[in-house]
Amino acid sequence: MNLLDISPLLSSILGLFLGIFIISRTSGLGSDKRIRYVLSALVFLYAYTSFDYYLLLKLDINSVFSGGAYVLYHLIGPLFYYFILLFTKTEVNLKKGMLILIGYTAIRWTLFTLTLEYNSVKDIIATTDTYGIWFWIEIEYIITTAVNIVLLVLGYLKLKNTPLYLNLDKSLKLNYQWVKIVIILCILLQIISGFNTVLNTDTLENLEFYAKTETLLLAVFFFILAYSIMHFPVFAFTGAFEDLPEVTKKKYAKSSLSDSSELFNQIESMVSDEELYLDYDIKLNTLADKLDKSVHHISQAINQNAQTGFSDYINKYRIEAAKPMLLVPKPNTIFAIALDVGFNSKAAFYTAFRKNTNMTPTEFKKKGSAMK
Repeated sequence: MNLLDISPLLSSILGLFLGIFIISRTSGLGSDKRIRYVLSALVFLYAYTSFDYYLLLKLDINSVFSGGAYVLYHLIGPLFYYFILLFTKTEVNLKKGMLILIGYTAIRWTLFTLTLEYNSVKDIIATTDTYGIWFWIEIEYIITTAVNIVLLVLGYLKLKNTPLYLNLDKSLKLNYQWVKIVIILCILLQIISGFNTVLNTDTLENLEFYAKTETLLLAVFFFILAYSIMHFPVFAFTGAFEDLPEVTKKKYAKSSLSDSSELFNQIESMVSDEELYLDYDIKLNTLADKLDKSVHHISQAINQNAQTGFSDYINKYRIEAAKPMLLVPKPNTIFAIALDVGFNSKAAFYTAFRKNTNMTPTEFKKKGSAMK
């Protein structure tokens, strides 16, 4: 027996411990516990997939008790995309997303019920005629894989395009690069897995080799991804003092910044008078350097006095600057206005505008025109 033979079992054990570690960790992913829960759910899903492969291929159990990984396979893309949205502190319509996911799941599970009349995977694979159940499973698998790939790509683009509000040191840059590289590798693995499933799983022997190699690769990818993400602070996306590790927060809470109101007044004056918010690349370090203060003190002052993180604090200034631009008789395009006030994309402008005014820029324009 070699390592490849027991890789599904080893991968499932590693995934179980990794998921528990992520849930129990109290720092590294910010104050939003949902980030840890969703990441751990992804890891547990991969661990269960590995265990399911082990049962399916080694114990040859009845199909009624196996195949759980197949019916949950479509959750990889949605969970990953939701994790990236939480990780980058992006607003998300969870209710709408859940309704779509429930409908998507119902459709897939309806097809899966057709396999219950078979006693084993061998019997299912044996239906190799043009329109046998194995044919439809492969078609459905291709579609599900394509959806997962699209969501993984969207997650990667979201991560890549989300602005950072902190200049990264060498170690943080390295972790950030690893996160992006591993996501790209996961996308490639999904593509290869999709092709391999269709081309090389026509026999139980090929299916077994595929299961062993995929679980081994997934074990490596998820370990590196989890490690890199756990060591890349959400603080870099928000600049919010509450997203710092507990050790850091305690250290600065007991520091010389006993009254942050005076520092906050200095920040307010500088951001407003010098219109620093118009710089799309403004970072906490910008204010820290100008005021000769630490980055964490700047964040602490904003968090305690404005009751928000650095990114939301800056965006409020940008939205206020955009409002009069939207109400002039012949305004520029919304995208042009977004760039003028410091946003680097139309999507980010829309998200921030809705968050601050409970309406889109277009709705604001219409309401302003109606009041004239």
